[in-house]
Order: sequence, then C-alpha cells, then structure tokens
Amino acid sequence: VILLLALLCGTAAAAEWTPVTITDDYGYTAEISAAPQTIVSLGPSNTEILFALGLGDKVAGVTEYCNYPAEAQTRILIGGVSSPNVEKIVALNPDLILANSMNGEDNIAHLRKLGYTVLCLNLDSVDGTFSSIRRAGEATGTSAAAGELIASMQQRFRAAAEKVKTAGTETLTVTHLMSIDPYWVSGIHTFQDELITLAGGTNAFPEVDGWGIINLEHLLTTDPDVILVDSGAGMGEKGENLLKQSFMTDSRLSSLTAVKNNRIYVMDSDTFDRGGPRIVDAFDELVAVLYPESAGSPVATTPKASGFGSVLTLVGGAVALLLLRKNS
Repeated sequence: VILLLALLCGTAAAAEWTPVTITDDYGYTAEISAAPQTIVSLGPSNTEILFALGLGDKVAGVTEYCNYPAEAQTRILIGGVSSPNVEKIVALNPDLILANSMNGEDNIAHLRKLGYTVLCLNLDSVDGTFSSIRRAGEATGTSAAAGELIASMQQRFRAAAEKVKTAGTETLTVTHLMSIDPYWVSGIHTFQDELITLAGGTNAFPEVDGWGIINLEHLLTTDPDVILVDSGAGMGEKGENLLKQSFMTDSRLSSLTAVKNNRIYVMDSDTFDRGGPRIVDAFDELVAVLYPESAGSPVATTPKASGFGSVLTLVGGAVALLLLRKNS
C-alpha cells in the first residue's frame, strides 16, 4: 500500500509539471520537460537561491565555497567555482545545473555537450539578483516561492532606504576594498557600487569600471570618507580581520580621513561580495555602518567570514582579478 501511494504521488507530481522554456541571463535557451529532482550548483549565490526556494533536498552537489546555509556543506563537493570537476558532476547525473560566468565558458560548453541542462545566472546587480531568483523559480517549479522571496527582499530594501532618507543630507564618499596588496576596489558597474549608491553614498573611485586596482597615491589623494573592507583572513581560513588591521597600523595610511575618524568598517565578505538572497543583508549592514543613528544602534560586531568572499581578500593577483572581471 505504501509503495502504491508513493507511486501515485510521484505520478501526480509529474503530471503537474508543465514543460517550460527558459532563457538564461546569457541568452542560452533550454527546455525543461520534467521537474528537476537532482540539481548541481556551481556557485555560492546559486546555492543560496536554491535553498531559499526550499530546494535544498534536491541539491546534490555544490562547490567548495558554498558555505551557506550550513546544510549546503553536507552536499557532495564538485570542485571550485572556476575549476568544477566534470567527472564528479557526471557521477551525480543532475537534471539541472545552475552555473555562472566564473565557471568558464569551456566548462559550461562541455557540460552542455554532454547533454546536461545548464542555466547561467548573472547576479551582478540588485535587479540581476531578482531576475536570477525568478529564473531559478521558473526552472524548478517554484515560481510562487521565488515571487514571495523577491517581494520580501524588495520590502526590506524599501525599509532600509527609508532609514537613509532620515539620515541627513551629507553625501559620503565610500570605497570598498577586497585587498590591499594591491589595493583592489569595487568600481562602478558592480553590485557593491549599486548598494553604496542606494545607501545615499557615492563611490570614491567612479573612474574604475568593475573591479580594479588603484595605487597608494590615488587612495591618499582621493581620501574617502568611509572605507569598507572585507572580513576574514582570506583563502578560506578563519582569522582576524587583516584588512582593517592593516589600515589602522600602516603609517602611510594614517592621514586618511576614514582612519582618523575611525570609519574603517569590516563587511561580511560572504554577503557583501556575493549576489543572491542575502544581498539585502549586505544593504542592511551597509546602511547600519554609514548611518548608525538611523539604524537604531551602532554595529556591535565585526564578522569573520571564511567563504568565497574571503578568498577574494588576499588572492590579489592577476588570476583572481581576471575571474572577477569576467563576472562583471
């Protein structure tokens, strides 16, 4: 009897599915003829979306940087974001793979050539994040949950924006740094820049398009009012917030207004360097540090993160920069 009921339920679930044609954020179109039961995520943001949509039980494989929610860390690891292990993915035989540009065109093309449905999501802005959540919902039969999630996020954005309106008329110049060797900042056309603008600030380095490198002299002459730095020790290791320590102890930086006014803020790199459902958490955090009075209380803690965002902190070389630019 139990087996019969299970079969009937499975048949009913299959009958409820209506084939959908999805065009991903990079123009690739795929038809999904059956409800995906086994999903592989090739990036932390995608993983967070899937779990937020209630699909955690269908997520079979994730990258080594998919550390949120905690349950994601119990899934099979299929390699890094830029170096997914195709053999491990094939072994899982997924119905759906959610990818992003940082996975590399060759890897994505290879998976598609093997017959897998691969959808790329582009979470490089607030609207891009909403679009990706919506597409993930359509591809997995969770459009209602996606709509609810987006509506909730939009409401939180509006609530935080109201705090900005009451914070005064001063426009702060703000920069966000992911490393100090070299000084690697979030320029325009990044979602960090968009969050800074939404929070009533202005990017101190609008001449930097995407993520880019500035030199010490440029930093000193620009002299931002507020400096945001990533949390953690980098390379996936827990530790002290090295970037803030460097700013507060480097004698060459002592003349900076943000240093003298103690306006160097540690941002949780797992949220501030990631698109996804928690981008609104990043916005809340940003509003709180820029306008502590309007936030109700000062930020009490400086988070220490060890996920994908932290990897960006100290890698600092041409390889990491290339990866980020490909994602911009």
